[in-house]
Amino acid sequence: MARYAISDIHGCPRTFSRLLERIGLRTSDQLFLLGDYIDRGPDSFGVLRMIWKMVHDGFPVVCLRGNHEQMLLDALGSANTPWDYRPHRRNRDDVERWIDALPYYYETPGYLLVHAGLNFGVDDPLGDTDSMLWARHWEDEIDRNWLSDRIVLYGHTPATRTTVAENVVHMRRTGRACIDSGCAMSVAGMGYLTAVNLDSGEAVFEKRRD
Repeated sequence: MARYAISDIHGCPRTFSRLLERIGLRTSDQLFLLGDYIDRGPDSFGVLRMIWKMVHDGFPVVCLRGNHEQMLLDALGSANTPWDYRPHRRNRDDVERWIDALPYYYETPGYLLVHAGLNFGVDDPLGDTDSMLWARHWEDEIDRNWLSDRIVLYGHTPATRTTVAENVVHMRRTGRACIDSGCAMSVAGMGYLTAVNLDSGEAVFEKRRD
C-alpha cells in the first residue's frame, strides 16, 4: 500500500487521469486530494465525476475542501456569481451536498493535510477553518513543537515545478511542503499537476493535457 497526495486539479481531468496512470494507483493505495477540484480549467464537473467514480470503484480517496469549493458553496447559497464553474441544474444538488460534506483537514501518520495552510498564531491551529482555505505566506510562523514529527502538506498558492520539487525534497527538514504546481496556470515553470508519495517522498509531475 502507498499513500499519495495531489492538490489543485482545477478542472483538468485529462491531466489528473494521466497522473494517476503514471503513479499506478491501485485500490490498495490511499489517495488524498487537497481541494480546488473546480474552476480555471475546462472541465470542472469532469474532475468531480472522476473522483466520484473512483470512490464507487473502491479506491480509498479522501477529499478536502478548497477555497474554490467554498466559494461555489457560498455562491449557490446566495445571489453571488460563482467564480467559474456553475453546476448544471441536474447536478447541482449532488455537487452541493458533496462539497458541504468535505472536511477542512485530514491527518495521516506523519502528515497534516490541508488546502491552504494553518494559523499558528492561535492556540488551536486546527480550529481556524478560514486559514485552512485561504492562508498564504504563513510558513515563517510554523510551530515545529506543535507539529512534532508531522509535515504540513498543502496547495493553494501555485509555484513552479522547480520550487515544488525543492519543497518536497526538504519537507522533512522544514515541516511543510506546498505541492500546487499551477496545473491550470499559464505561467512560466507552472502548468503541472503533482503527486507526492507520502511514504517515499517522491514527487511525480504531469504536464497539463487539458
